Formats: sequence, structure tokens, C-alpha cells
Amino acid sequence: MTASQPPKSVTLAPYSRSLLDHDGLMTPILAQEFGALSVRKTQTDQASGRFSRRSSIFQIASGGKILDAVLEISAAALPAKFLDQLLRDDVLFGQLLADFEIPVRLTDRVLYQITPSPPETRWGRRLTIYHAETHAFICSVDEVLAPDTQLWPLRLRP
Repeated sequence: MTASQPPKSVTLAPYSRSLLDHDGLMTPILAQEFGALSVRKTQTDQASGRFSRRSSIFQIASGGKILDAVLEISAAALPAKFLDQLLRDDVLFGQLLADFEIPVRLTDRVLYQITPSPPETRWGRRLTIYHAETHAFICSVDEVLAPDTQLWPLRLRP
């Protein structure tokens, strides 16, 4: 076994799937596993009170891609300053929620595979985020992790 290959136990229970299997935001999980993160928006569209944002998250230390995400965001549920920063800067959505102290509740989590053949299997999850106090819809999220073969060498922990 080399440092770039997961042990057999991870192959049997995919590492990337385990990273997605929770009802919380991905930003803290990814930061814990991979350290400092950056995001690059690939597309942002605005139409009738909604924003659509496509982006990818990278590990700063290596530049390795960790996750691709598509968010459909409700403008009505978030402060104008939040939306301005989201549109202007390449910021992590989960970090921005934390910075603005917006309490969230995640529901309807579904895990799925987009490529069924190991070792290049990619796991994703879809979920909906609501404001925990007002119950307003904040966004729908579709996030897909890189394959385990790419993620494993980026981990902070041996």
C-alpha cells in the first residue's frame, strides 16, 4: 500500500461517501480533512430572486480539486451583504453562512454515485438548506467529491 492508495477498509467503505454522509455543511468537514480551502466560481447566474452558482473547491496547499458544487440560492432568505459578497468574491458558501451567523437546517439528503466503477467512483449528495429559525428556503445543493484516488493523498491525517 502506498500513501496515494487508501487501505482496503476505505475501498470497501468509500472515503468520499463517508465525507458526505452527514446532515451538516461540507465546509467544516472538508477543512478538517484537507486544511485550508479555496473556491473558484465557474458560473453565476441571477434570475427572478434566485442565484445559480457552480463552483469547485480546492485544497490550497496542493491545488488539488476536492469537490464540485451547484447551488440554487434564494435571494429572499439572505441578507443583501451576504449576496453581494457571494457574487463579488470567490468565497466558500458554508463559511459565508458561518461568518454571517445564519443558522441552518439541512434536509432531504440523498447520496448517489455518478461513476459506478472503482477506483474512479465519484460520490455526490443533494440536499436542501433552510434557515433554522425562519424556516425560509435558502438553497438546494448538489455536491460531488473527487474520486477517492484523488482525495486520499490530499488528507491531512496519515
